[in-house]
Amino acid sequence: MSQRQVAGTISHDSKIDYLELNPGGTKLLFRDKRKQLYLYSIKEQTKQSLLNYCKFINWVPNSDVVVAQNRSNLCVWYSIEEPDKVTMYQIKGDVESIQRTENQTEVLVDDGNNTISYKLDEGLIEFGAALEYRGLDAAVDILEPLDLTPETEANWKTLAKLAMEE
Repeated sequence: MSQRQVAGTISHDSKIDYLELNPGGTKLLFRDKRKQLYLYSIKEQTKQSLLNYCKFINWVPNSDVVVAQNRSNLCVWYSIEEPDKVTMYQIKGDVESIQRTENQTEVLVDDGNNTISYKLDEGLIEFGAALEYRGLDAAVDILEPLDLTPETEANWKTLAKLAMEE
């Protein structure tokens, strides 16, 4: 696709205050002034509401994993292809940032007195990167040793869908 080609048009009735593409350029996160978080799939040209009262949103660096906060919940979508599968943690305070090193990803939350770190599941984060950049075999290698949870089940479904498409 050339730089000046329109990939899609989104109709929305409220001003947008946050907008960011995933690293692969296939999904768009945006939040409106009413603090409603949406996911837009460029390929399917579909918009889906993800979260109300959204205070913080960000893609985990170099991945298709989304971290957001609404009120007192930290929300993590390890498989954005299955947006109804969200992992939630009750937190006190506000999410400040996401820090990612080679083998660890943490969400930093300021509770007013201290900064608290919440570690994310690196295997589930790596799964998405494997799908995007290394292929289906690498993704299977990451999923096989993991316990079957709602998050890993969502990733198996995503893997099956992509395998069928190929």
